[in-house]
Amino acid sequence: MIILSGYAAAKKTDKERLIEEYLPVIKHFAYKISKGFDDETTTDDLISAGILGLLEAIEKFDPTRGAQLKTFAYLRIRGAMIDELRAKDWFSRNARTKAKKIEETIRVLENRLGRHPLEEEIADEMDMDFEDYLTFIKNYKNLSVLSIEDLYESVGEDKEKMMRYVIEESENPAEFAEFREIENLLAGEIDRLPEKQRLVLSLYYYEDLNMKEIASVLGVTEARVCQIHSQAILNLRAKIKKQT
Repeated sequence: MIILSGYAAAKKTDKERLIEEYLPVIKHFAYKISKGFDDETTTDDLISAGILGLLEAIEKFDPTRGAQLKTFAYLRIRGAMIDELRAKDWFSRNARTKAKKIEETIRVLENRLGRHPLEEEIADEMDMDFEDYLTFIKNYKNLSVLSIEDLYESVGEDKEKMMRYVIEESENPAEFAEFREIENLLAGEIDRLPEKQRLVLSLYYYEDLNMKEIASVLGVTEARVCQIHSQAILNLRAKIKKQT
């Protein structure tokens, strides 16, 4: 019993060490994702969800599979935060319906124009005042937080299956080819986005800049960056759903 107690204590110490090590990352993700939400408790809720995601990663991590704990932990942490937002259902049903209508309008216009439509063209097609449209897509950032994961759901892929592919590079040839096709499709559609939309996605998701920092780089307002980001996500969702 003494040996077992000592082992349990050591294991707990390892967990505490890992939580301490990853806490700055968890807080960074939480602050970045929660920016723009009106509920003051959102950040704390996301931090709590991120810690639970980290603990889940520690329990499920298998080093014999060749993946790094860092990669696995980042996916679990972000996934837990996304699940927390989904559980709260931050976007109203009316707003979700309008977002779907915008995606449908984008598909119609793209078929007609042979390119991604401009924001003015989308608003005009929907008989919306342009400023009202810009206000909506700025607020859409609360939903577009979820949208990168939703892109995979749009093609009918399970979250755990997606994570397994990312972590383990699936040994199933059919599954591997399927996800490679989705990756290539998504990469191709990102390349077709207007230049500013590509740049915002790159700075936000790859360079890990926040909206305020991106606004400084582009010389525009933070609200405008939110609009550009949301429009890019809407364009990608519309295109991916069209092709799958």
